[in-house]
Amino acid sequence: MKKFSIIAAIAALVSINGYGINTITLGDEVRIHPNKLGGYHLVTASMHTDGMCDDWSMYVTFPGGIVPKLVNGITPLEGMTVGYTDRTGTEQTYEAPLQVSAGYATISSHIAVQGYWDYDSDGYWEPYGTAKWTAGDRDLFTLNLYIPADFREGDVIFDGTLTSGSDQRGAVLQGVKFYSKTRLWVGYERGDINGDGRINITDVTLLVSYTLNSEEGYLDEFSLKAADVNGDGEVNITDITLLVSAI
Repeated sequence: MKKFSIIAAIAALVSINGYGINTITLGDEVRIHPNKLGGYHLVTASMHTDGMCDDWSMYVTFPGGIVPKLVNGITPLEGMTVGYTDRTGTEQTYEAPLQVSAGYATISSHIAVQGYWDYDSDGYWEPYGTAKWTAGDRDLFTLNLYIPADFREGDVIFDGTLTSGSDQRGAVLQGVKFYSKTRLWVGYERGDINGDGRINITDVTLLVSYTLNSEEGYLDEFSLKAADVNGDGEVNITDITLLVSAI
């Protein structure tokens, strides 16, 4: 029993001090189709926590030329809504507000609404603290990003903190730092040589034509990169074999 108590205590410390997976991120990478160059592309920010929190804030860095749309550049998603019980025992929902600074240099949110619980089932609803995002995964918001015509790749960085006031129900995240970097890149999926969103015999035909140096086999920069199916920097018979196998 003592061993399990020690393990539980370590797990709690990991959660509270931020050594667990607590972050807000756009993911490891986001592929942008070339037809979005000179236009806008939506990306989704998601939060993962292994404890409760009621407040988060972060500095945001965009790669050169990438900027959110001036109007409606950020849109809250379902993950910004939290459930809680009010003082009468009625289930409620609360949409946490998004605060955004000029140029989207910072993005933050804070939950101020009070939650209640009847922890001892005596019919009296007592405060436990603010309503909170609970442990788990959720999509928080989308960013509508302008993609310059000459953009090819770069990183979006979130550098922030997840924190919380006290809560009678259990452990909370307090001052947990996070740092996430998402690579944005422009191109087609590997093997989708014509960029139509499908990998099929048409792509094989284009790849064969290119390797034979025929006029019909001309590939632009995005098609050429997609044709390198195994990612070794060369386009040859090995890529044809892999593409045929994939189909």
